[in-house]
Amino acid sequence: MRGPKPNKPYKGYPLFAHAGGVWAFKYKGKFYYFGPWSDPQGALKRFQEEMPYIYAGKTPPARIVDVATLLDRYLGGKNADWRAGEISESTYKEYMATTDVIAKHFGTDRQVETLTSDDFLALRQALARGTRKGVETLSLVTQKRRLTIARMVFAFANYEYDLKLKYKKPLEAPPKVQIRAAERERGVKLYEAKDIRKLVKRAEPEFKAMLLLGINCGFGPRDCATLPVSQVDLVKGWHTYWRPKTQVDRRCSLWPETVEAIKAVRGTELVFEGKEWNRWIISREFASLCEATKVKSEGFYSLRRTFETVAVMAPNVPQAIIDHIMGHSKHDMASIYRQKIYDSPLKLCSEFVRKWYLGTVSLK
Repeated sequence: MRGPKPNKPYKGYPLFAHAGGVWAFKYKGKFYYFGPWSDPQGALKRFQEEMPYIYAGKTPPARIVDVATLLDRYLGGKNADWRAGEISESTYKEYMATTDVIAKHFGTDRQVETLTSDDFLALRQALARGTRKGVETLSLVTQKRRLTIARMVFAFANYEYDLKLKYKKPLEAPPKVQIRAAERERGVKLYEAKDIRKLVKRAEPEFKAMLLLGINCGFGPRDCATLPVSQVDLVKGWHTYWRPKTQVDRRCSLWPETVEAIKAVRGTELVFEGKEWNRWIISREFASLCEATKVKSEGFYSLRRTFETVAVMAPNVPQAIIDHIMGHSKHDMASIYRQKIYDSPLKLCSEFVRKWYLGTVSLK
């Protein structure tokens, strides 16, 4: 993250230090960005050149802009969105990761208006490259997210600087049929009950509780990292924590094993306060645990996939119950008219998955 905001260089300076690391001005509810904190005089010069046009409701004339300025201005707006709660921290970090690739690939001094279709095709390859050891090419799903962000950056450039960059075709997302084919080739991403039990047995106390929440409630890493103590009732054995990703309400009966694991580690505000947990740390911890136990890792998130797959086999449990536990967001008519989910089928579903986990029920 950036350092503390600088003070205005002198009294009467018309711009303010925006959280995104740029000098900004607000007019008629819209923010305008004029340059990085490190160059207040340059930002003032640009402000003086452009504001007469903005006051008159006109677009300022096109100007030569480099990649660094474009990315600073774009991230400035996204930083404001994050601080206002309009996007999540993880989403903002994805914006930063993608713009880092753009800056490294083109160089910060490159003039944006000189970028061609061939340049964007080369950028596409750069965005597909993995940065972690052993990962040469990112998954198509991750590539799709990065390409989407890159298109947003250059759409912003066209709008903000009145350019005509031809980026859409070179940076278009992989076709859905290609993504489905890659997923089919990758195979099923599930865990056997015996392997989950092996992971739970070997895990440290906090991570043990997370694993159990993953298979008991369909929790992902972000759910675990942000779980408030206030949303967990360990006396009655329920959680009512909405899904942070979608804000959709959820409720699930907690297994006795999950209750005991949470009791052993519960913090004061968040359930998990022993580390600075986030989804990346949880994912890395999970991979290390799988390596130590010789369980093939399909990622922590596949505990959620496993829950859904097992839960659909529960007798007399409709899909709506599973959706409520998972926090799926649906806009069909049944979801609109359904006013309440009762506890008895939720508990029935949870108990069936528990029996599978303990090895007393076989899906075969």
